[in-house]
Amino acid sequence: IDVPANAERTYALRFHTYVEGQTPVKVTLTNQETGEYLFYDAVFTAIAPPVLRSFELNTVVRQGKVLEIDLANPLKQAVIIKATCDNTDIVLEPEYELRASGETPCKLTYRPLLPSDGPTVTNVTFSSPELGDFVYQLKLQSSAAGADRSMQFKSAIGLAQTLTFRFLNFLPADCAYECSCDNAMFSVPASVSAAPATPPEGTEVEVEVTFDPDVIGECNAKLLVTSETGGSYTCILNGHGLAPRPQGPFEVQGSYTIDFKNPFSDAKSFTVAVDNVAFSTVESLPDVPGRSSAPISVSYAGGAGAVQAKLTVVCEGFPPWLYYLKGA
Repeated sequence: IDVPANAERTYALRFHTYVEGQTPVKVTLTNQETGEYLFYDAVFTAIAPPVLRSFELNTVVRQGKVLEIDLANPLKQAVIIKATCDNTDIVLEPEYELRASGETPCKLTYRPLLPSDGPTVTNVTFSSPELGDFVYQLKLQSSAAGADRSMQFKSAIGLAQTLTFRFLNFLPADCAYECSCDNAMFSVPASVSAAPATPPEGTEVEVEVTFDPDVIGECNAKLLVTSETGGSYTCILNGHGLAPRPQGPFEVQGSYTIDFKNPFSDAKSFTVAVDNVAFSTVESLPDVPGRSSAPISVSYAGGAGAVQAKLTVVCEGFPPWLYYLKGA
């Protein structure tokens, strides 16, 4: 630069960096003819980068919402970059590779486990020693999910059917889920334990659901599996009760006990009859408590050849229970 006598000139010094921190420099100005020089010591301070952009992500719980952010790498070699976020609902890749001299889409997934009361703001930061930090703001909001699935049951009165409800636990730690059902004809365990999730797929958890009808026809219920941290899962249970199914033949050698149960939720009385005098049993089962066993003892007096009989158990207002017997 030319500086006339008794004059000043402004020299613009530009500094560019990709990373945060301080960079000390020494600037020397030398007269090419006389060799005279002067120098300046300067320190350039690069502060943390601002938020580059804001994104809004809305979804229902456990339904992943994918976002791809294009990150630029001006260097002539590929760069490995890692991402961090203080919100556990954001699922990140272990690392991302940015191609040289170009942009690379970096994927993250918003998968909330609990519904939010309103928007939640968090930052995601992509960092590397070569390029520094890329900071983006995420505005997150989640809503409750509907029923996860439905299950179909069909069983005769007095017989139970068990099916398995399966769901995925996404928590990275052990978790206990409470189970409840709003219909006494369906029973579930009080709670189930879930192993830590394997990201990003989650860990499968099973709940055994037993249908033990006390009516003939349709009966419905709702299964609710909940955890304060893991969220809530809902399953619609559709049951169909059938008339009692004939059972047997039961071979009676002297005596035999039929495992009969009052399938109703209230106490009921039953009458018992057998159509062959070679067999004998009780005449009634009075006031059997609801959902409890009432074994029926049958005796066989013996006879020539194969002797068969039919034992009938009747509760007023319902089809009979039939048990076929065979003397031996």
